[in-house]
Amino acid sequence: MPTGMMAETTGPGWRRWWPEALVAVLALAVFFGCLGSVELWGKREQRASAEAIDTVDHHHWLVAEIQGRPRLEKPPLPRWTIAALMVLTGRRDEWIVRLPGAVCGWITVALVYALGRRMGGRSLGLAAAMVLCSLGFFVAEMRQAGNDGPLAMFTTLALCAAWHLLDGWGSGPRLAHTRAWHLLLYAALGLGFLTKGPIILMLVAVTIIPYLALSGRLAWGLRRLADGWGLLLLVAMAVSWPAAVLREDLQALRVWWMEVSEKTGVLQVLPHRHHGLLVEHWPSMMLPWTVIAVIALVMPFRPGGLESEEEASPHGRRVDRSSPLWFAWWWAIGNLVVFSFWAIAKANYYVPCLPGMAMLIGAAWVRLARHGRGAGRGAGIARSILQAQWVMIFVAAAVTPLVARQWWPPAVGPGLWAAAAALALASVLSAHAWRRGADALSLAPVTAAAVLSILIGYGIVAPAENPRRSHRGLAEALVRMVPPGVRSLHFFNQIDEGLWFYLHGLDLVPVPGSPPQYNTAFDLLEAHRTRTRPSETFAELDTRRQLRDKQLLMDWLDHNDPRNSYLLVRSSFYDQLAPELSGRVTPLFRETGLKRNELVLLRVDGRPGMAAATAPTRR
Repeated sequence: MPTGMMAETTGPGWRRWWPEALVAVLALAVFFGCLGSVELWGKREQRASAEAIDTVDHHHWLVAEIQGRPRLEKPPLPRWTIAALMVLTGRRDEWIVRLPGAVCGWITVALVYALGRRMGGRSLGLAAAMVLCSLGFFVAEMRQAGNDGPLAMFTTLALCAAWHLLDGWGSGPRLAHTRAWHLLLYAALGLGFLTKGPIILMLVAVTIIPYLALSGRLAWGLRRLADGWGLLLLVAMAVSWPAAVLREDLQALRVWWMEVSEKTGVLQVLPHRHHGLLVEHWPSMMLPWTVIAVIALVMPFRPGGLESEEEASPHGRRVDRSSPLWFAWWWAIGNLVVFSFWAIAKANYYVPCLPGMAMLIGAAWVRLARHGRGAGRGAGIARSILQAQWVMIFVAAAVTPLVARQWWPPAVGPGLWAAAAALALASVLSAHAWRRGADALSLAPVTAAAVLSILIGYGIVAPAENPRRSHRGLAEALVRMVPPGVRSLHFFNQIDEGLWFYLHGLDLVPVPGSPPQYNTAFDLLEAHRTRTRPSETFAELDTRRQLRDKQLLMDWLDHNDPRNSYLLVRSSFYDQLAPELSGRVTPLFRETGLKRNELVLLRVDGRPGMAAATAPTRR
């Protein structure tokens, strides 16, 4: 019986490289397939699209403005990329907005394959790439517009360059190539800085420094990575945008410091905004490979490294502190530990670490597959772990459609059952391929089924939720209801940015003074810093802010310009003030039954009106 991943891939030409071609095709499908079928739902995508539209329409390339305020919280590279695509293609749709993230996802898979191949051979490269293509959380995040997808790519690129400098070339004449790797390393760090700020420095440092220290090469490794020209390149790229912004607005520095402090908890501010530990979300982020992921956490602590047990010495060995697995371990787990100490660490913060986790899962799978064919207690344990993973996938595939049907309309049932059948069959085929001698390639059936399931989810299941989550229907209703002569709608405080993407022919204008200066957190901190009573708490300040907003709205309504006849507010805000708004406004349109912030269209009293209408619940 043939054994090993290479058994069925030997031969000339395409017969040797078909596994790589398969992974490339699966990656293209999972990141680009049905990319525009789901409308803009989440806040990150809505903000990214609104920023890009403002950049193009108002030429705000330095700092975009959304909801009547400058958007300083995130660096500009993702916004520039989306805006440039809009200008070059003339298109403004979901596909264009998400295209940069999808490209970054495909490139990241390629980088993981290349790094895995150099670390542990072709088996590890293929296994890690297939795992990354099938991690549902990673795919979902890379298919979104935002900063996390590009940051994941630049982090992976920087760590690939660092690995080549530390362990990739060894010694000899190839040292002449280190200048290119140095420049690539620092350029990737600089681009990551322009994507999401200094967090990329933390992600890379938490990976490299403990890895070098554990192997006793810290001083040597830091000297190896140091490069004067590269450092100048990094500094020039990192400070270029902040310096230009600070020339226009010195307050930006306080906004950035507040953003970092709020997330990390450095200043212990805004305690009511704290989130739970990121580690609580980790098991779901590893689906469908949660079982192997748990084993991968402890694999570097076991002797043998990337070798199979058959290749290990019969006399035993110590844990290899210079094993390449430690590089991936610190990348994935070291950063997870750091994030767990942050005051606010959302699940998407972990996206740049998932390539490292894919390396660990791929290495664990290859080692278990090889060791499981042997004899003895250890081989039996390895087989049991693989079987547990296959059983978990099979059972989850069988149960999920039964559980999910209470939340999804009957029309998507066939799609759910098709995805479930594909995953159940894939678990059986994966086990069969392993028994016939495949190592990394035994992952291929599950990876292909996961890709198919993701495409079914995005192409059939998720679009059924568009009417209840998107702003397209609201935009169409507003255009129908507002008289042709009205060119603008006012909104109070803040509304979801997705409306900017779908609303055409009407300008959204904030009620003067109602938007926060930069964001609500910044305004609350400024109020706390300048408070007149030292004992005043954040909760009290927030209550005072809400009272100020209420009075501001009443004053605007009472002194409203006759041309400003229509106003959008959140339904929750309207319900709080409905008795006091009576006689001042007339509700014309109200959204109900939606899975997002619902809005109410109001007409200021005294203007020619229309019959009030209520938006029907959209199913």
